[in-house]
Amino acid sequence: PDKVLFDGVSLTVAGGDRVALVGINGSGKSTLARILAGAATADRGAVRFGRGVRIAHLDQDPQLPAGTVAEYLGDGWELAAVATSLGVQPLLERGTGELSGGQAKRVALAKALVGEFDLIVLDEPTNHLDLEAIEWLERRLAASAAALIVITHDRHLMDRLTTGGSSGAGRVIELDRGGAYVHRAEAGTSAYAAYLDGRAAREERDAQEESTRRILARRELEWLRRGAPARSTKPKARLRAARDIVAGGPAAAGVRDA
Repeated sequence: PDKVLFDGVSLTVAGGDRVALVGINGSGKSTLARILAGAATADRGAVRFGRGVRIAHLDQDPQLPAGTVAEYLGDGWELAAVATSLGVQPLLERGTGELSGGQAKRVALAKALVGEFDLIVLDEPTNHLDLEAIEWLERRLAASAAALIVITHDRHLMDRLTTGGSSGAGRVIELDRGGAYVHRAEAGTSAYAAYLDGRAAREERDAQEESTRRILARRELEWLRRGAPARSTKPKARLRAARDIVAGGPAAAGVRDA
Protein backbone atom coordinates (compact mmCIF):
# COMPACT_ATOMS: atom_id res chain seq x y z
CA PRO A 1 0.00 0.00 0.00
CA ASP A 2 2.88 2.41 0.63
CA LYS A 3 4.67 1.75 -2.68
CA VAL A 4 4.17 4.10 -5.63
CA LEU A 5 4.37 2.04 -8.81
CA PHE A 6 4.51 5.02 -11.16
CA ASP A 7 3.67 8.71 -11.14
CA GLY A 8 3.47 11.46 -13.71
CA VAL A 9 2.92 9.13 -16.67
CA SER A 10 1.50 10.96 -19.69
CA LEU A 11 0.54 8.88 -22.70
CA THR A 12 -1.74 9.24 -25.71
CA VAL A 13 -2.60 6.21 -27.83
CA ALA A 14 -4.07 6.81 -31.28
CA GLY A 15 -5.31 4.43 -33.95
CA GLY A 16 -2.59 2.18 -35.32
CA ASP A 17 -0.09 2.97 -32.55
CA ARG A 18 2.16 0.20 -31.23
CA VAL A 19 3.18 0.56 -27.57
CA ALA A 20 5.23 -1.90 -25.51
CA LEU A 21 5.45 -1.63 -21.71
CA VAL A 22 8.75 -2.74 -20.19
CA GLY A 23 10.29 -2.75 -16.72
CA ILE A 24 11.47 -5.11 -14.01
CA ASN A 25 8.97 -7.35 -12.25
CA GLY A 26 6.87 -5.31 -9.83
CA SER A 27 7.40 -2.01 -11.66
CA GLY A 28 3.68 -1.71 -12.49
CA LYS A 29 3.44 -2.88 -16.11
CA SER A 30 0.32 -4.98 -15.60
CA THR A 31 -1.31 -2.28 -13.46
CA LEU A 32 -0.71 0.36 -16.15
CA ALA A 33 -2.03 -2.02 -18.82
CA ARG A 34 -5.21 -2.59 -16.80
CA ILE A 35 -5.68 1.16 -16.38
CA LEU A 36 -5.23 1.74 -20.12
CA ALA A 37 -7.72 -1.05 -20.85
CA GLY A 38 -10.29 0.43 -18.49
CA ALA A 39 -10.11 -2.60 -16.18
CA ALA A 40 -8.56 -0.67 -13.26
CA THR A 41 -8.80 2.88 -11.94
CA ALA A 42 -5.81 5.15 -11.38
CA ASP A 43 -5.36 6.58 -7.88
CA ARG A 44 -4.81 10.04 -9.34
CA GLY A 45 -4.91 11.74 -12.71
CA ALA A 46 -7.27 11.41 -15.65
CA VAL A 47 -7.79 8.59 -18.13
CA ARG A 48 -9.92 9.50 -21.12
CA PHE A 49 -11.25 7.14 -23.79
CA GLY A 50 -12.60 8.07 -27.19
CA ARG A 51 -16.35 7.94 -27.60
CA GLY A 52 -17.51 4.42 -28.36
CA VAL A 53 -13.96 3.02 -28.25
CA ARG A 54 -13.86 -0.79 -28.41
CA ILE A 55 -11.16 -2.41 -26.27
CA ALA A 56 -9.99 -6.03 -26.10
CA HIS A 57 -7.97 -6.95 -23.03
CA LEU A 58 -5.91 -10.04 -22.22
CA ASP A 59 -5.12 -9.93 -18.50
CA GLN A 60 -1.99 -11.41 -16.98
CA ASP A 61 -4.08 -14.04 -15.19
CA PRO A 62 -7.47 -14.14 -16.96
CA GLN A 63 -10.50 -15.38 -15.04
CA LEU A 64 -12.99 -17.04 -17.38
CA PRO A 65 -16.72 -17.19 -16.64
CA ALA A 66 -18.36 -20.51 -15.79
CA GLY A 67 -19.43 -22.63 -18.76
CA THR A 68 -17.74 -24.41 -21.63
CA VAL A 69 -14.95 -22.96 -23.73
CA ALA A 70 -17.26 -23.03 -26.77
CA GLU A 71 -19.88 -20.99 -24.89
CA TYR A 72 -17.26 -18.45 -23.84
CA LEU A 73 -15.74 -18.07 -27.30
CA GLY A 74 -18.94 -18.15 -29.35
CA ASP A 75 -19.35 -19.12 -32.99
CA GLY A 76 -17.91 -17.95 -36.29
CA TRP A 77 -15.38 -19.04 -38.88
CA GLU A 78 -12.79 -16.46 -37.80
CA LEU A 79 -12.97 -17.60 -34.21
CA ALA A 80 -12.63 -21.22 -35.29
CA ALA A 81 -9.53 -20.33 -37.34
CA VAL A 82 -7.95 -18.39 -34.45
CA ALA A 83 -8.75 -21.20 -32.00
CA THR A 84 -7.06 -23.68 -34.32
CA SER A 85 -3.94 -21.51 -34.69
CA LEU A 86 -3.65 -21.17 -30.90
CA GLY A 87 -4.30 -24.85 -30.17
CA VAL A 88 -7.63 -24.13 -28.49
CA GLN A 89 -9.85 -26.25 -30.76
CA PRO A 90 -9.49 -29.47 -28.69
CA LEU A 91 -10.66 -27.57 -25.58
CA LEU A 92 -14.01 -26.37 -26.90
CA GLU A 93 -16.13 -28.90 -25.00
CA ARG A 94 -14.17 -28.51 -21.77
CA GLY A 95 -15.51 -26.49 -18.86
CA THR A 96 -13.60 -23.28 -18.20
CA GLY A 97 -13.09 -24.38 -14.59
CA GLU A 98 -11.24 -27.50 -15.78
CA LEU A 99 -8.56 -25.60 -17.70
CA SER A 100 -4.98 -25.19 -16.58
CA GLY A 101 -3.56 -21.67 -16.32
CA GLY A 102 -1.87 -21.97 -19.70
CA GLN A 103 -4.99 -23.29 -21.40
CA ALA A 104 -7.12 -20.49 -19.92
CA LYS A 105 -4.59 -17.94 -21.16
CA ARG A 106 -4.76 -19.30 -24.72
CA VAL A 107 -8.57 -19.34 -24.65
CA ALA A 108 -8.67 -15.73 -23.40
CA LEU A 109 -6.15 -14.71 -26.08
CA ALA A 110 -8.34 -16.23 -28.80
CA LYS A 111 -11.30 -14.20 -27.48
CA ALA A 112 -9.25 -10.98 -27.52
CA LEU A 113 -8.12 -11.45 -31.11
CA VAL A 114 -11.53 -11.85 -32.74
CA GLY A 115 -13.79 -8.88 -33.33
CA GLU A 116 -13.67 -5.25 -34.37
CA PHE A 117 -11.55 -3.41 -31.80
CA ASP A 118 -9.94 0.03 -31.68
CA LEU A 119 -7.43 -0.96 -28.99
CA ILE A 120 -5.97 -4.34 -28.06
CA VAL A 121 -4.17 -4.65 -24.70
CA LEU A 122 -2.19 -7.88 -24.25
CA ASP A 123 -0.31 -8.88 -21.09
CA GLU A 124 2.26 -11.60 -21.91
CA PRO A 125 0.36 -13.08 -24.88
CA THR A 126 3.17 -15.47 -25.91
CA ASN A 127 3.25 -17.32 -22.59
CA HIS A 128 2.19 -20.96 -23.10
CA LEU A 129 2.45 -20.71 -26.91
CA ASP A 130 4.74 -22.83 -29.07
CA LEU A 131 7.00 -21.25 -31.70
CA GLU A 132 4.54 -21.78 -34.57
CA ALA A 133 1.72 -20.10 -32.63
CA ILE A 134 3.99 -17.20 -31.64
CA GLU A 135 4.93 -16.58 -35.28
CA TRP A 136 1.25 -16.69 -36.25
CA LEU A 137 0.38 -14.22 -33.47
CA GLU A 138 3.15 -11.86 -34.57
CA ARG A 139 1.83 -11.79 -38.14
CA ARG A 140 -1.76 -11.24 -37.01
CA LEU A 141 -0.90 -8.37 -34.66
CA ALA A 142 1.38 -6.73 -37.23
CA ALA A 143 -1.48 -6.79 -39.77
CA SER A 144 -4.10 -5.44 -37.34
CA ALA A 145 -5.36 -1.88 -37.80
CA ALA A 146 -6.14 -1.54 -34.08
CA ALA A 147 -3.85 0.27 -31.68
CA LEU A 148 -1.83 -2.18 -29.63
CA ILE A 149 -0.44 -2.12 -26.09
CA VAL A 150 1.63 -5.19 -25.23
CA ILE A 151 3.68 -6.54 -22.34
CA THR A 152 6.04 -9.27 -23.45
CA HIS A 153 9.43 -10.81 -22.72
CA ASP A 154 9.67 -11.91 -26.36
CA ARG A 155 12.25 -9.47 -27.69
CA HIS A 156 11.66 -10.44 -31.33
CA LEU A 157 7.93 -9.79 -30.99
CA MET A 158 8.55 -6.44 -29.29
CA ASP A 159 11.05 -5.40 -31.95
CA ARG A 160 8.68 -6.30 -34.80
CA LEU A 161 5.57 -4.72 -33.31
CA THR A 162 7.14 -1.39 -32.24
CA THR A 163 8.64 -0.59 -35.62
CA GLY A 164 7.37 2.82 -36.70
CA GLY A 165 5.44 3.15 -39.92
CA SER A 166 2.76 5.11 -41.74
CA SER A 167 -0.09 3.45 -39.82
CA GLY A 168 0.97 4.63 -36.36
CA ALA A 169 3.76 5.42 -33.94
CA GLY A 170 5.97 2.82 -32.29
CA ARG A 171 6.92 3.44 -28.67
CA VAL A 172 8.38 1.64 -25.69
CA ILE A 173 7.27 2.92 -22.27
CA GLU A 174 9.88 1.97 -19.67
CA LEU A 175 8.72 1.99 -16.05
CA ASP A 176 11.66 2.46 -13.70
CA ARG A 177 11.62 3.35 -9.96
CA GLY A 178 8.28 5.15 -10.13
CA GLY A 179 9.03 7.12 -13.30
CA ALA A 180 8.38 6.50 -16.97
CA TYR A 181 10.72 6.93 -19.93
CA VAL A 182 9.28 7.12 -23.45
CA HIS A 183 11.37 5.70 -26.31
CA ARG A 184 10.07 6.52 -29.79
CA ALA A 185 10.79 4.92 -33.13
CA GLU A 186 11.54 6.84 -36.26
CA ALA A 187 9.77 5.68 -39.41
CA GLY A 188 11.05 2.25 -40.36
CA THR A 189 13.02 1.77 -37.12
CA SER A 190 12.24 -0.10 -33.92
CA ALA A 191 11.27 1.57 -30.64
CA TYR A 192 12.76 -1.46 -28.93
CA ALA A 193 16.15 -0.53 -30.38
CA ALA A 194 15.60 3.07 -29.22
CA TYR A 195 14.79 1.74 -25.74
CA LEU A 196 18.01 -0.30 -25.61
CA ASP A 197 20.05 2.72 -26.72
CA GLY A 198 18.32 5.01 -24.24
CA ARG A 199 18.72 2.63 -21.32
CA ALA A 200 22.41 2.05 -22.11
CA ALA A 201 23.02 5.81 -22.29
CA ARG A 202 21.22 6.36 -18.97
CA GLU A 203 23.18 3.59 -17.25
CA GLU A 204 26.45 5.02 -18.59
CA ARG A 205 25.49 8.48 -17.31
CA ASP A 206 24.60 7.05 -13.90
CA ALA A 207 27.93 5.21 -13.78
CA GLN A 208 29.81 8.43 -14.57
CA GLU A 209 27.91 10.30 -11.84
CA GLU A 210 28.68 7.50 -9.35
CA SER A 211 32.36 7.66 -10.31
CA THR A 212 32.36 11.42 -9.72
CA ARG A 213 30.71 10.94 -6.30
CA ARG A 214 33.38 8.42 -5.31
CA ILE A 215 36.20 10.73 -6.38
CA LEU A 216 34.73 13.56 -4.30
CA ALA A 217 34.29 11.15 -1.37
CA ARG A 218 37.95 10.10 -1.59
CA ARG A 219 39.00 13.73 -1.46
CA GLU A 220 36.73 14.31 1.53
CA LEU A 221 38.16 11.23 3.25
CA GLU A 222 41.73 12.36 2.64
CA TRP A 223 40.90 15.83 3.98
CA LEU A 224 39.31 14.41 7.11
CA ARG A 225 42.26 12.09 7.71
CA ARG A 226 44.73 14.96 7.44
CA GLY A 227 42.86 16.94 10.09
CA ALA A 228 42.73 16.45 13.88
CA PRO A 229 41.28 13.16 15.22
CA ALA A 230 37.48 13.17 15.34
CA ARG A 231 36.21 14.51 18.70
CA SER A 232 32.47 14.38 17.99
CA THR A 233 29.95 12.10 16.32
CA LYS A 234 29.58 14.42 13.31
CA PRO A 235 33.17 14.02 11.99
CA LYS A 236 32.99 10.29 12.73
CA ALA A 237 29.77 10.04 10.75
CA ARG A 238 31.35 11.92 7.86
CA LEU A 239 34.30 9.55 7.91
CA ARG A 240 32.02 6.51 7.83
CA ALA A 241 29.92 7.98 5.02
CA ALA A 242 32.97 8.83 2.94
CA ARG A 243 34.43 5.36 3.44
CA ASP A 244 31.12 3.77 2.42
CA ILE A 245 30.89 5.81 -0.78
CA VAL A 246 34.45 4.96 -1.76
CA ALA A 247 33.75 1.28 -1.07
CA GLY A 248 30.24 1.39 -2.54
CA GLY A 249 28.86 0.33 0.84
CA PRO A 250 25.42 0.74 2.50
CA ALA A 251 25.74 4.40 3.45
CA ALA A 252 26.36 5.40 -0.17
CA ALA A 253 22.67 5.47 -1.07
CA GLY A 254 21.84 7.75 1.85
CA VAL A 255 24.60 10.19 0.98
CA ARG A 256 23.50 10.25 -2.65
CA ASP A 257 19.92 10.97 -1.60
CA ALA A 258 21.12 13.81 0.61
